[in-house]
Amino acid sequence: MDRLSFALVSCALTTALSPISATAADCAGNAVSGLGGVNRAWVLSDGGVAAFAKMNINIDGYKRAYHPKNAAAGALIHLCNAGKIYLADGTSYQGSENDTTCTGRFMSDVARIGAAGWKDPSVGAVNWYGILGTESVTVNGRTVRSVVPVVQADGSGFYVSPTALADLSISDKANQSRYVNALRVPAAVAPESVLSRGIAMGSFGVAYDLNKKIAVPFVVGDAGPRIGEGSVALARLVAGQSLKDEISRNERFVGQVDKPDILWIFFKTPSEKYDSKNESATIAKANAAFSAWGGDERLTACVKVVPRN
Repeated sequence: MDRLSFALVSCALTTALSPISATAADCAGNAVSGLGGVNRAWVLSDGGVAAFAKMNINIDGYKRAYHPKNAAAGALIHLCNAGKIYLADGTSYQGSENDTTCTGRFMSDVARIGAAGWKDPSVGAVNWYGILGTESVTVNGRTVRSVVPVVQADGSGFYVSPTALADLSISDKANQSRYVNALRVPAAVAPESVLSRGIAMGSFGVAYDLNKKIAVPFVVGDAGPRIGEGSVALARLVAGQSLKDEISRNERFVGQVDKPDILWIFFKTPSEKYDSKNESATIAKANAAFSAWGGDERLTACVKVVPRN
């Protein structure tokens, strides 16, 4: 897609709310505690899910997300955010549990486990979930999956960073272009509790910033722990910023919102196939889904009734 076409599509998606009458589209539903990892969510009568949450940024799907040498190689995310360590003595820990563990213990254990071939149960294993991993090994009676990290085939040294939504016409899971490009596609993360209610990977929704008055339709592109996480592209558009094909570490959190001032609404719509060669088609489908759902009018109604967190 050329830049002009993408810019025109993006502009069409970024829309301010307009006033509605008392007879506008409704946002009837019920409040649910704890759904999607937030204090209070709203389940719409049509099965959609809405909640006020933060805007955290998911960089998975970007070709320069993870590298064995981290920031020194230009990676935007530290490896500790991509794996959990399982040691031979039966202990385990998340690499990102704190800064000291991230840059110290985790990297030391990764070096030892990698030097042993990633699959030596006498040393331990890493369950990779932020980068693509293959094979499994049993460590102290526990099966650990996705233990061998996959490096991109372009010679860059970066690991493959997958997303749950993928272009299934590309059979090679090690092909980075198979996955949703976090810098170009407005996408949201959906937690398992939301997916279990019939919100499909590849369905659509909208994110609305209460303060900036900007709404951006999105595709559900990845799984995560809680409502309140979107791709780099989604965060930038909701913040009123333009999209970029490359970003620096200093730009990786542009659009992040640390207060629950973003209204996230996940539509209960059928899943659409993702075409990595036609990102504009996904964006157009998200826009169409927003209009079919009720557009600005219904969104305004939801702003009034969805409980704040």
